Amino acid sequence: MDIYKDFSLKRYNTFGIDAKAKYYINIKSKEQLLSLFATQEFQSSNHFVLGGGSNVLFRNDYDGLIINMEISGLRLKEINSDHALVAVGAGENWHELVETCTKNKYYGIENLALIPGKVGAAPVQNIGAYGVEQSEYFHSLKATLIETGEEIELLKEDCNFAYRSSIFKNKLAGKAIVTEILYDLDRQWEINLKYKELERELDKFSFIKHDIDYVFNTIIRIRKSKLPDPKELGNSGSFFKNPIISSKAFGELFSHYPHLPAYPQSNGDIKISAAWLIEKAGFKGFRSGDAGISPRHALIIVNYGNSTGEEIYNLSEDVVQSVLEKFNIRLEREVIVL
Repeated sequence: MDIYKDFSLKRYNTFGIDAKAKYYINIKSKEQLLSLFATQEFQSSNHFVLGGGSNVLFRNDYDGLIINMEISGLRLKEINSDHALVAVGAGENWHELVETCTKNKYYGIENLALIPGKVGAAPVQNIGAYGVEQSEYFHSLKATLIETGEEIELLKEDCNFAYRSSIFKNKLAGKAIVTEILYDLDRQWEINLKYKELERELDKFSFIKHDIDYVFNTIIRIRKSKLPDPKELGNSGSFFKNPIISSKAFGELFSHYPHLPAYPQSNGDIKISAAWLIEKAGFKGFRSGDAGISPRHALIIVNYGNSTGEEIYNLSEDVVQSVLEKFNIRLEREVIVL
């Protein structure tokens, strides 16, 4: 088990920021994780678990320990005519999991295709896209408590899932590390068209059978048309969360902006489009040096080559302040800033 010093993170974050970590380690097993807890480097430093580097912005060098989770494994734990229970190591690639489940006709998470990152980050962030959140098919997970080394199991109802949130962002923040996740997937398929853009895209080719493979590939096509490939243009996907506001606040806003995209929530609140707000604030396609807003999607902040993390952060601050001044809504970052 090697702990590296002054380790470059340029290849380990999708923004491509050339930051360094004071310490860095790859963790390939639960046993290695327990051994890490006993090291001086862990006990004397801040730490951060890297979930593929696709949802993080390093403003500067990280004065602590970066844990790159590489615990692998993908196995079918249970299966019957209705359900398939799939166990996945936290270090597995999320999109590859979705692709494998699609090929094997384990249904439910196909709308989450091409989301970058590792499986262990999915429940922490409660990732979602195109009308589906991972929590809908989440069964349980195993995590290791940092203070005691104890392995705990959390069921769905234990995880406090909410929009881009979970227990790992509040009560267990910094106290546990996810090692394995179980997903309870359907064996009988029903197309999910909650997201209207997906329905419109499928309707363009209504003569093609809308099976799981076609939906999976359509999701990939939509995402590629909007989101730049991080290998070609540094980015972390959606930088901001979609704001959720009261119905009263929405009514006031809607009276001035009747074309504002809105999505009613079960509790009566309204989720509105952060991309629409950013675009109307004049930032879509904006560029300052090598930090910019994608001209294809206003939620995507990009690194055109040699931007620093501080420059990208400052641009995000400009966006937050401009949207606040124009709409009296404060955007919240989805990306973790270190």
